[in-house]
Amino acid sequence: MQASRPTPTLYRVFQRRCQPGLCCAVREATLVPLFVRPGTWDFGADVREGGSLPFGFQPAPAREAIAAFGYYLFHNPCETLEPKHSRRWA
Repeated sequence: MQASRPTPTLYRVFQRRCQPGLCCAVREATLVPLFVRPGTWDFGADVREGGSLPFGFQPAPAREAIAAFGYYLFHNPCETLEPKHSRRWA
């Protein structure tokens, strides 16, 4: 029997409208924090472990912050989450 690999974690990333470089990531199965409200935050992208991720997103701190608080805040200097402005998951 072949061992099954765990499914890579999927993060939903939101960007603050008035500060587009400020991002909040939550795991796919996690509730979005109350401070991430429509009108002030926009959905930016889905980020999957093993895929590309936005600049500023650090995998180890993301796991720790989400385990402790349920969300991970980071700054994306490109102010966009378009794939052309991302890097491979390390």
